[in-house]
Amino acid sequence: MTQHFHNVQALRGVACLLVVLGHLGIWDNAFVGGTPGVREFGYVGFTGVDLFFVLSGFIITATNRRSLGRPNAVPGYLFRRLWRIYPTYWAALGLTAAAGWAAFGSKPFEAISDPELPGWLALTPLDRHNPIIGQAWTLTYEVMFYLAFGALLCLPPRAAAAGLAAWGVGVAAALVAPVPTHPWAALPVSPFVFEFLGGCAVAWLAGRGVRGWAGTALVAGLAWATAGAVLVAHGSENYGGAMSGHRLRVLVFGPAAVLIVYAVVSAEGRWPRRVPGWLLRTGDASYSLYLTHTATLVAALFVGMKVPHTRLAHLIGLLTVLAAVLAVGFVFYALVERPLLNLVRRRPKPAPAVVVPMSRAA
Repeated sequence: MTQHFHNVQALRGVACLLVVLGHLGIWDNAFVGGTPGVREFGYVGFTGVDLFFVLSGFIITATNRRSLGRPNAVPGYLFRRLWRIYPTYWAALGLTAAAGWAAFGSKPFEAISDPELPGWLALTPLDRHNPIIGQAWTLTYEVMFYLAFGALLCLPPRAAAAGLAAWGVGVAAALVAPVPTHPWAALPVSPFVFEFLGGCAVAWLAGRGVRGWAGTALVAGLAWATAGAVLVAHGSENYGGAMSGHRLRVLVFGPAAVLIVYAVVSAEGRWPRRVPGWLLRTGDASYSLYLTHTATLVAALFVGMKVPHTRLAHLIGLLTVLAAVLAVGFVFYALVERPLLNLVRRRPKPAPAVVVPMSRAA
């Protein structure tokens, strides 16, 4: 039987909206110091990335588990995954640079002469984040996850599981050592790897029919994240600065993200009875929204400096900016991302297969 994980697709939409609303709060704060109901997303918006990392581990494992032990599947797998990331990313990079040029002149294009430009285009580990699409640092992790799982496809299932476990042990051992200073050394032992491995574990459990306690897992995940965030907020004068440390962030939000993903996977077909269509469509377009929303916010920042910000005018502007972010993301998905994916999308095979919507790279 073909199985579609609608809850997972909807959760991708939720994760994307968390990131978008978190960045919208920066635009909001620039003019009025924070609007109630928006500024709170500054505390949790970035957790959408943690959800994306867990979802990546789950989807990659769920869609490719049957290819373990088949080295001949590696080239096709890598082509599909890297095609999923790069062409859309490059298109969004151009769009964002153009938006920055339109708003602020040639400054965004100074990156063209930067010696690290090839690394930004290739999504390799670098000391500096991409100045055009700042959130592209997460795609470097996605590429690493894809390459690592591609190597595991050469191994039989038990050996692949042992390889993932060994990777987790290596990351755990690195926690007691100084953080590596070289980006190539830091990436494979980053605490974010735990989130990817957690998603792999969820797929392994789901593949064996372990899908109980969905409600308990959801409540436990939300409680863990809430308690951790409250403790950090009360124990630190700079909540954002504290959460910029990957170890603390993954400790607070990593287990919560794994439990939430397990909950939605376990509840597939049980609750909700009908996933809202708008949330599924947001999940479909989540990668485009994730990549393009900063371009819209840059343009909105320029416009915002030209208009008054009375309470009512600012609220209308806030809603208009959010609508513009969503509109640009959906148009980009329809005109760029989806056509690119359709170029290489495989035709359905007559044999039974497990079908899961492709992952957004995070």
